[in-house]
Amino acid sequence: MSGIKWRAEPNEDRKGTPKIIQLIRQAQGLAPNPEEESALKKLTPHVPGIVTFADHTRALPLTTSYTTVLVFADISGFTALCEKYSAMKNAGIDQLTKTLNNYLGEIVDNIISSEGDVLKFAGDAILAVWRVNNESELNSTVDQVIKCCLNIQDVCGSWETDIGVRLTVKMGVSAGEMSVTFLGNNEFRAYVELGPAIRDVNEAENLCGAGHIVLSPYAWKLCTQSLYNHELLPDQRHARILSYWRANPSGSEARKDGPLWFMRKRRMGGDWGVSVTSITAAAAFSEGASKSLFTRPIPIINDANTSKSCGDETSKEDCSLPSSNRRNSEPNNSTTSENGEEKNTRPGRPKPGLNRLRTVVKKVKDMRLDESLRLYILHPVLKKLDDNQPLEYLSEMRNVTVVFMNLVLDENFNINKLLQGVFEVVYSQSKMMHGCLNKVFFFDKGCTFLVIFGLPGYKHENDCSHALICSHNMKSILDQLAGVKSVSIGVTTGGTFCGVVGHKNRHEYSVISRKVNMAARLMMHYPNKVTCGERTFQLSRLPSSNFQVLGTKRMKGLQNVGVIREYVESSGTTTQAMAKIPYFLFPLLGREDEMELIELELQRLASGREEEGLDHYVISGASGIGKTRLMDHFTRIAEQKNINVISCALRLQHLHIANCLSNYITHVMLSSSGFSDRIEKEPDLLSALSSCGLDSKLYLLNDILGSKKYLRCLDEDGSEDDLRRILTIIIEKCTEKQPVLVMVDDAQNMDHLSWKFLCELRKMKGVLIVLSSRPAAIEKPSCEHAEEFMNCSSVRVKDLAVLDTQHIPALACQIMDVVRIPCELEVMLRERSQGVPYWCEQLLIDMKEKNQLIITYDDGTAAMKEGVITPNVKQLKKVFSENSFDSVLDENDNDQIEYNRASSVFQVNDDEVMKQNETTHNMMRSGCKPQRDKEPKVKIALFSPLVNPKEVAVPHIMKELIITRLDSMRASEQLIVKCAAVLGQTFPRDMIEYILPKVQRVKARKSFKRLKEMGIFECANIPTGRTALLFQTNGLHPEACFCPKMEEDCNKDLCNVMRFKNNLLQQIAYNILMESQRLDLHNKTVEYLENQANEIRKRIPYYLLYRKPNEGLEKKQVQRASVISRRSNKVSDVNIVDDEFENLSKLSRRGAVHISRTDLEPLINAVCQLDGGHQQVAEFLKRLIPIYTDMERHMRLAKDSKYVVDVLLEHAVAAILLKDTLKCKEILQTVEELLQSIDDKDFTFDVFRLSKISRIRGKVAYYSGDLETAQRWFRRAGELLGIHQPSTNLMIWLSTIRCMVHLKTLRKFTVERRHATDKTLEQGYCLSDLLWFYRESGKENLVHLSILQQMIKVTGRTCYLHQVVESYAAAIKVCKIESTKRKLETQLFESCVSRHDELSHNDLVMLANMYTDMAINYLNAGDLCEALSSSTGAYEIFDKLNHQDSGLAVSPVLASCLFLTRRNDQFCEFLQRLQSPVCRSDGRIQRVWYYTFCVEGILNGDYPLQSFQCCLDFATHYLRSCDAVSNENVARLYLAMNIAVWFCRKGQWDSAQIWLDYSEVLNTNIVSFLSLYALSRKLEAMLLYLNTSKLTKSQKALNALNGKIEMDLKKLDKGCRKIPSMLPRFHHLKAYLSILKQSYFKTKWHLMTAVKIATKHGNILELTWVKRHRWMWFKRMDTPDQWPDSTSQGNSKSCIKESPIYNWPIIPQTNNKEQPSLQYSKTTFSQK
Repeated sequence: MSGIKWRAEPNEDRKGTPKIIQLIRQAQGLAPNPEEESALKKLTPHVPGIVTFADHTRALPLTTSYTTVLVFADISGFTALCEKYSAMKNAGIDQLTKTLNNYLGEIVDNIISSEGDVLKFAGDAILAVWRVNNESELNSTVDQVIKCCLNIQDVCGSWETDIGVRLTVKMGVSAGEMSVTFLGNNEFRAYVELGPAIRDVNEAENLCGAGHIVLSPYAWKLCTQSLYNHELLPDQRHARILSYWRANPSGSEARKDGPLWFMRKRRMGGDWGVSVTSITAAAAFSEGASKSLFTRPIPIINDANTSKSCGDETSKEDCSLPSSNRRNSEPNNSTTSENGEEKNTRPGRPKPGLNRLRTVVKKVKDMRLDESLRLYILHPVLKKLDDNQPLEYLSEMRNVTVVFMNLVLDENFNINKLLQGVFEVVYSQSKMMHGCLNKVFFFDKGCTFLVIFGLPGYKHENDCSHALICSHNMKSILDQLAGVKSVSIGVTTGGTFCGVVGHKNRHEYSVISRKVNMAARLMMHYPNKVTCGERTFQLSRLPSSNFQVLGTKRMKGLQNVGVIREYVESSGTTTQAMAKIPYFLFPLLGREDEMELIELELQRLASGREEEGLDHYVISGASGIGKTRLMDHFTRIAEQKNINVISCALRLQHLHIANCLSNYITHVMLSSSGFSDRIEKEPDLLSALSSCGLDSKLYLLNDILGSKKYLRCLDEDGSEDDLRRILTIIIEKCTEKQPVLVMVDDAQNMDHLSWKFLCELRKMKGVLIVLSSRPAAIEKPSCEHAEEFMNCSSVRVKDLAVLDTQHIPALACQIMDVVRIPCELEVMLRERSQGVPYWCEQLLIDMKEKNQLIITYDDGTAAMKEGVITPNVKQLKKVFSENSFDSVLDENDNDQIEYNRASSVFQVNDDEVMKQNETTHNMMRSGCKPQRDKEPKVKIALFSPLVNPKEVAVPHIMKELIITRLDSMRASEQLIVKCAAVLGQTFPRDMIEYILPKVQRVKARKSFKRLKEMGIFECANIPTGRTALLFQTNGLHPEACFCPKMEEDCNKDLCNVMRFKNNLLQQIAYNILMESQRLDLHNKTVEYLENQANEIRKRIPYYLLYRKPNEGLEKKQVQRASVISRRSNKVSDVNIVDDEFENLSKLSRRGAVHISRTDLEPLINAVCQLDGGHQQVAEFLKRLIPIYTDMERHMRLAKDSKYVVDVLLEHAVAAILLKDTLKCKEILQTVEELLQSIDDKDFTFDVFRLSKISRIRGKVAYYSGDLETAQRWFRRAGELLGIHQPSTNLMIWLSTIRCMVHLKTLRKFTVERRHATDKTLEQGYCLSDLLWFYRESGKENLVHLSILQQMIKVTGRTCYLHQVVESYAAAIKVCKIESTKRKLETQLFESCVSRHDELSHNDLVMLANMYTDMAINYLNAGDLCEALSSSTGAYEIFDKLNHQDSGLAVSPVLASCLFLTRRNDQFCEFLQRLQSPVCRSDGRIQRVWYYTFCVEGILNGDYPLQSFQCCLDFATHYLRSCDAVSNENVARLYLAMNIAVWFCRKGQWDSAQIWLDYSEVLNTNIVSFLSLYALSRKLEAMLLYLNTSKLTKSQKALNALNGKIEMDLKKLDKGCRKIPSMLPRFHHLKAYLSILKQSYFKTKWHLMTAVKIATKHGNILELTWVKRHRWMWFKRMDTPDQWPDSTSQGNSKSCIKESPIYNWPIIPQTNNKEQPSLQYSKTTFSQK
């Protein structure tokens, strides 16, 4: 637990079911009842065993006598402890609770362990009891108690606290008779301890010093005196025990105090005289019960004639049965089990244990123990227990008013009856005024009652005045009670710890603070008075005439107590006096709707139009919302319409005064109509009643008139109908001349008989009723008559909302009687008052009393008008003139009191105004003296100099109002509000459900709905501005939910994200919580946020955030390491020796990597299982940032700086990934400050953490452009982890050689694989960052060194797969030996396939990029089969990952492989797949490649997915709007050249020339397969043009064209040296040029070379085309004039096989002389 740290029991019964319940149910033959057991388990620790085993069925008062040994332990130093801790505010109270529970828990633990019980907690004192069956057992019990006291002194005799206050305990011990008197009623009960033993223990404690143990004379006589080192006190009767005299007693002493002492029989109570010896202590009670019963037998209730107890007197006779003697006579072979059954009993005979138990079953069942125990526990505790809430959330710091009452009683009276009478008075009066009776004592300070005002569930905004009025009423009544000599009451107010204190098995609800001690001191030092402190006087707001200042006295443990006053009510201010609604000087603001409704009813009332009946109104609103002011406005309107107004404001005490309101209304109505209350003397009234035969039944009015004026005749029997007729006649007579408006403010304080009177009054003509009430009283009426009134069809309830904030400036000016206020004050009032007028008033009063506001006259200077706001003049015009208002006030003193108390705060003298003006102007304008008028006219409000409006504290009264509102909620609702306050202003609902202790989701969600209906919470997504107005116009409720909902969400009426409507409510709810409770809730919140962050982290590669892999991966690594521990190192096969003369074809045969579809399937499945593969990492990082911020805030509040550092570092990594260097610098600065504040050196100097900080600083420096600083930080990170990074070239070269040798050594020897450690992981992260930095900064030598270091780290270890992929990919990228590269690729692919479940999103992207590079290399080398396989695998991975940017590189490679290998169906299918992302993508490059390959397919005779015209339109628009993006030039050139070839084949040379011209614009120096292929298309177009130009162009033009062709062919030839796959096309083009030049031998040779290379490469397209041209050119077949491209064949796929490949034409035809040579050449070629 966080709030209460209970002391753990060594042998704790974990089931926790009280044995008494188990045994009783067993005797009844019933199965266990979990609900009953759970209820008792929760209730029994709050009461002593005496209460648990009392006979609760008997009438009260009930007194029971016991033979006992008592210990009164008084803690010294507690007052000083409270004062010091209270000065530390909330954290101090939390430490106070912890210290208190630790200290008290240690004492209680010793008491319980010694078979005692705590009878009562009394603040800084404990009364413990040991009960015995008879006096013969007193000797051993006293010795046992002394040992317990000595043990307590050993541990707690000098207890050092963390603030330097030493706690000591002094203990008095007594023995003898004690009686316990049970007082109470059916609502609440208490118990009081009396008797000689109580007096003796009190006297012994008074003789104690700090750390002393003093025995009473009788206790000293009973103990074994020779066992102890002692000294007698001066009276020679009391003895002080110093220590044990001998540690090991022997002889009779040992026997008397031996190990079998617990087997002795002892009496449990006077009224339960028979002990069941077969049921021992272990069977009596379990966890949760008082352990004083743990080693005692369960009592059996005697019959009435054998009981020792009587109704109100204590009997001196011992009526218990000698059961122990009977047990001793039983045979030895009879044993008893734990459940009370004897095992070796003869068949057929009843079991004695259960037989005895069955005799009490019926009585215990009738007792209803759980219901009885509830009567002894305070209502706030019961609310928590009933809602299954942890008791630590009941502990809090709150402002309460403490009432301590001490009574001196006459011993000659029956003390039991007298105490019961006192209890009834105290309980009834405190309940009437919302007080809570906490404890009743009869020791130390005499008979004392403790009453608390302001506890949870009892909070009221007028607690101080209620406490004083209640105290005065109690004293007035008790002074008249016979047997009460004097009543002394002390009343104090202040911050007090309220909560459960003690031990886990025995605790009570207590109030602890300096104010509690002060109330007790006032009670004792000012006898027979009601006294209070200064704060109580100020907050009560009662008339000062009711207080008298007393002389200050020195009181123990208290300093600077302030002025002490006595409260005495004068006759003019009695609590029963009916107050009128106060008058207000200024007009009402807002409330137009309410005024319109009431004015309409008043108009009907004044005009006498009541045929349809009047609508009576109930104005509903929270405290301070403005109900009273609205009622005053209605009063003024009614008076203007000549309507008689009867108005009053009820108080809380009126709720318990019968006919209070009806009496007042009747008297006022009679007097205002000219009648007296003596109706028999009023002729008009009497004659009207006589005509109806009601003159003899005037006695029915006695209750309403509040007197016994009229006597009832013996033969008269009046009914309710008669009373109704009498009232009707009287009211009709009173309203004949003038209608009546009845105005009742605070109608929730009306008694039930007055409600009945109002129900009759509303039926009368000429009467309109307007009430104001709290919402709770309307929702749950106080009586059936109130419910009848509310449910009547003629009564309308109008809910009063908060005041529109636009009226706040005018309201502030009205309150202060000024014309202008500062703009900053207006902003502050808007934010803090939340539209509640009373809150606004209290804010202003508090600031004025603290001299934070100045009320001064306007002197006309400009400085007075800067930064101020002036409301409308009409809103500030007073309703009354000064003379008329004075006359109104003179008529009623109560009104004057109310007005003066509210407005006098803002009145200042003229001299003070002049001084304030001078000071203010000197601060505003140094040296500038303002000019003032001689007679200033208007006042304004200004902030005092040096006052910051943002730092103005919230007034205490506002906090009290909000706490009152919180206390009015249910326990579950309060807990939700407090937990939400921990989260902040806005919070998600599921987070609240997560951190709620023992949450029940269904119950919690109902509470959320209620809190939203109450206006505590609102939807956080409520629209603002015009959208909000639009929703309101359409009739949407403003409290509706605007959160986005899922279709499967079953709670669509609940908001997913909510917020507090009032910021102040959130702040105060948070401040109420104790420090330990906050820490616990903050930790739970962090746990929730951590879970949310983990869900997002799953979609982000762990290495990006420098995190450890998840736990599942680590387990797989361990398992895999154990399986392959002896496997040889894959990296050992890498050949490091550079061999530049290795044959290319030989290398390709050695290490070729072929990715089959079967091998690729695990990788594709791994991709499909990734959750984060469909969103960008940046999106997830942006979602993490606010979670990091919340985690940091909550962990700071939870005071876990270490965790904050780790979260901040991860936040910094995320920020640097998002390139937010400024935020990263800010975070690193915060981390540096936190590390300096942490004392744990192991944490602050952790090399892993320091290395991470250095790497982050290095990245920040790099992105800021400071490469030198970045390199320094990266090197420092490496040095911290043992990674050496040389700085000179020579050292770099030597380190590289050393690493190569190390790696080669690892290759030669098979070593056992080791599992990767945290250090290996951090080193891998560091090397990755170093490699990244060296690459970005262009330091190739260090790049190679870092790669070798990475490879060494992953060799011989079962590393995380990402580090393997990263190191292999880097090595493959820089490796220049093809055989070595192939081996690395093979090893990497095998690892990825076998460990595909470890692949992350980025690993797969890296792998796919690697295979894209492989596909490009294969394509360039002419290995089309491998290129197709690699590109297919890479494209599949990219497609599954939806990684379009990386897929751009592999898409043209795959398309090229498909059309070159003449896989037409697959090519069309690929284009269709490529079309989908093109249609939904905004990227131009994707669209370019798609249309480029569509044209390529057309040129190759494939089925066209797009018509040429569509492709042409795209190309035209695209190339006309092209920009300087260089990475698109290859695609642009390829597309343009394809279109140029198409036009050339069609013979449209002008159009072709336009597209050929793009080759000059889009010239690129990139040498790749695609750029060379585009160049080949250009050459094709130029050769086709050359063929046609022979007949039309001049020789000069032909020579120029030939020159360009030759130049491009040389360029293509040069490119083919790097890209061998283009050699077939190069030779094909050379053959065409040769035949155009009629060089047939060259043509033949180039065609033969092209066929040979195309066959080797698997280039089916080129092979088919070359063979076709050989056939056409050398068979002399005629070529068609028009090219029948596939676009003219229709859109049928069947045309793919029929569509011809375009034939390059030869014009003109060769002559006959060349024919033989051609034929020879053809024959030779065919033979070849």
